[in-house]
Amino acid sequence: MPFVSTLVVTRNERDYISLSIVSLIEQTYPKDKYEIIIIDGNSSDGTLDVIESLQNEYSKEGFEIRLLNNEKLILSSGWNIGIKAAKGDYVLRIDAHATIASNYIEKCVETILRVDAVGVGGILVTESLSGGDEAVPMVLSSPFGVGNSIFRVSGNEGYADTASYPLFKKDVFEKAGYFDEKMVRNQDIEELNRIKKVGGKIYFNPEIIATYYSRNTVKKMLKQAYGNGQWNMVLLKKDKNALSIRHLIPFAFVVFLFVALLCGFCWHPIWWLGLGIICLHLILGLCFATKKTKKFKLIIKMPILYMSLHCAYGLGYIAGLLK
Repeated sequence: MPFVSTLVVTRNERDYISLSIVSLIEQTYPKDKYEIIIIDGNSSDGTLDVIESLQNEYSKEGFEIRLLNNEKLILSSGWNIGIKAAKGDYVLRIDAHATIASNYIEKCVETILRVDAVGVGGILVTESLSGGDEAVPMVLSSPFGVGNSIFRVSGNEGYADTASYPLFKKDVFEKAGYFDEKMVRNQDIEELNRIKKVGGKIYFNPEIIATYYSRNTVKKMLKQAYGNGQWNMVLLKKDKNALSIRHLIPFAFVVFLFVALLCGFCWHPIWWLGLGIICLHLILGLCFATKKTKKFKLIIKMPILYMSLHCAYGLGYIAGLLK
């Protein structure tokens, strides 16, 4: 079995980091065949205290958790620090907001050893910690909310555009280059695009399962969507082929509403067209809501959240374009 280096980049993740690290520790993969590297960006909320406590607890069992410093604070620099410090020929990075199934590393290794791919990943299940808005993870795990990305809506095993938290062959970063530290967000999309350009293939296996704990309030969800939209525009400027059509639909939706609003002063019927599009969006949101839950309160709420999410994402594109 090959040696695997697992990476977690943190910054003020006190409420989540313990779940993430413990899920890495409780793997079925042999403990002497993988390591855990935490790359922290000067956390000030008690995250480091949690990490230190876990280090002390599991060091008694002979399990080493390495802690490195990320002075630049952003994800891309943290991942680069971790990859370069990794002992393994394979690297696996997960978010501090995520946990992985107990057989995750084992399944990833088994899969990557039998297929022709530089990266292997699986399904991402979206949930929220207790106390959060239960509608938020439903919206973020719905194909109407986030598109038809295979790792969010499941699918058949095989080669794919992407997969959740892939296990990568470490040497692919020497061929494709490391994460772009000018990208504050969407670094993984940009990196994956470069990996594909050097011939790297990604393989999706639905038996590989991770859980992502989403922002647990509507405000945080919309703020994240707005920021992602901004950085998608930066990414699009860098490489026009880096994004798929599904990434651009919210941008087109918001632009259409703006154009319809302005043109309506000269030609009133276009206002009715815009209103019709909004009504269609809400009806579709209602249909997809009924597939996620049977709670009437959530069914009524989710179409509004779908609309808000797409508008925040689209407005982020416009802000990125203006910048």
